[in-house]
Amino acid sequence: MTTPDRNVWERTAPAWHAVFVLFTVGTGVLAVAGGRGPGPVLLTVTLLAVILLAHALLAARAMEAPLPSRAGVAYLLVTVPATLAVFALDRVGATMLFVLFPMLWRLLPTRPAVTTTVLVVAAVGGLSAAAQPGPPSPAMIALFGSAAVCAVLLGLWITAICDQSERRAAVLDELERTRSELVAAHREAGALAERERFARDVHDTLAQGFTSLMLLVRAASEQLERDPDAARRNLDLAESTARDNLADARALVGAASPAGPAGDPLTTALERLVSGAREALGVPVRLDTADWRAGGGPAPVEPVVAVLRLAQEALANVRRHADAGTVDVLLSRWDGGIRLEVHDDGRGFDPEAPRPDRYGVDGMHHRVAELGGTLGLDSAPGAGCRLVAWVPEHPVGCGPAPGRATGPVPAGEAG
Repeated sequence: MTTPDRNVWERTAPAWHAVFVLFTVGTGVLAVAGGRGPGPVLLTVTLLAVILLAHALLAARAMEAPLPSRAGVAYLLVTVPATLAVFALDRVGATMLFVLFPMLWRLLPTRPAVTTTVLVVAAVGGLSAAAQPGPPSPAMIALFGSAAVCAVLLGLWITAICDQSERRAAVLDELERTRSELVAAHREAGALAERERFARDVHDTLAQGFTSLMLLVRAASEQLERDPDAARRNLDLAESTARDNLADARALVGAASPAGPAGDPLTTALERLVSGAREALGVPVRLDTADWRAGGGPAPVEPVVAVLRLAQEALANVRRHADAGTVDVLLSRWDGGIRLEVHDDGRGFDPEAPRPDRYGVDGMHHRVAELGGTLGLDSAPGAGCRLVAWVPEHPVGCGPAPGRATGPVPAGEAG
C-alpha cells in the first residue's frame, strides 16, 4: 500500500519556518541599519524577538491542529499587534506583512481570515495616514483599498487550492482503501473458489471411491458363503478401488493433477472408467469413441480432466441410483469442443423435482460452466437418463453458473 500524499502545509512546513525566520531577522537588520535612534530600534528588535518566540512556541502546534485552535488564536493575538507595532515604529516593518498574511489564512477559517485581513490592511493604512500631514488622500485610500481586496482574493485563492488538494488527497485515500478491499475480496473469492474446486475433486474421487468400496465389501460379505468366487472378485475389485483412491488422495494433497486415468490419453482413461463401471454394475457398459479418434489428436489437459470427472460422476450416479440394464458412453468432437454423452435405461427421475443429494449434479454444472461449456440432462421416471456435456477444447472464459434445476438436453446437442 502506498503512503498517502501529505498536506501541502505539512510538506512545506520546514521551509516555511525558515522563510519566516529569515523575514523576521531581515526586518531587524533593516531596522538597525535605518538608524532611527536607539530607542525605536531596541523596541523594534524586541517586538521582532517576541514574534520569533511566539512562532517557535506556537506555530508548529497551531498549524497541525484543526481550525480554529487555541494555539492559533494565541499566536495571532501576539503576532498581529506586534507586527502592527513594528510597522508603526518603522515602515520597514511592512516586510513582516508578507509572512503574517499566510499565517493568518493558515490558522483561521475563511470568514474570520477575511475579516482579520481587512482589519490589518485598514490598520496599516490608518498608521500610514497618521504619519502624513492632513487627511488621507484619495490615492492613498484607493491604494490600501485595492491592497485589501488583493490580499483577500489571494488568500481565498490559496485556500481554495489547499482545500482542493485536501479533497483530492481524501479521494486518493478512499481509492487506496477501496483497492485494498477489492484485493482482499478477490483473494477471498479465489480462496472460496479453490475450496469449492477441492470439494468437488474430493467428491468426484474420494467420496465415489469410498462409496464403491462400501458397495463392493457389502456384496462380498453377502456372497462369502453362497458364492466364494464372486466374493473374491468383489474383494479384488475393492482392493483395486482402494489403491486408486489412495493415489487420488495423494494427488489432491499434493495439489497435483488427478491421479490414474486423468494423466492418460482420454480414450484410454475412459476405457478404464467404463471397465471399472462394467465390473461394478455387472451389466453391459459400452463405450463408443470412433468419432473422437477420427477427429484429431489429444486435447489439452484441463478439458480432458473435466470430461473424465463428468464421466466418473455420471457412471457413479448410474451405479447408485439408476438400476440400469445397459449403459452407453459416447465421446466425440463437436463444434470445437469435447462432447460426452452418457445414456442408461434405468429408472430415471424428474429433473425438476427437488432432491437432497444434488451435490454431484451441481458440481458437474459448475465444472462445465467454469470452462465455458454446457451440460444438459434428459430424464423422466421410468425412461432412463441421458446426460450430454460439451466442453471447449481451448477454454477462453467462464460461462455463467447454471441454475439448480436441470432440464432437457438442448436440441443442438441431442444429435
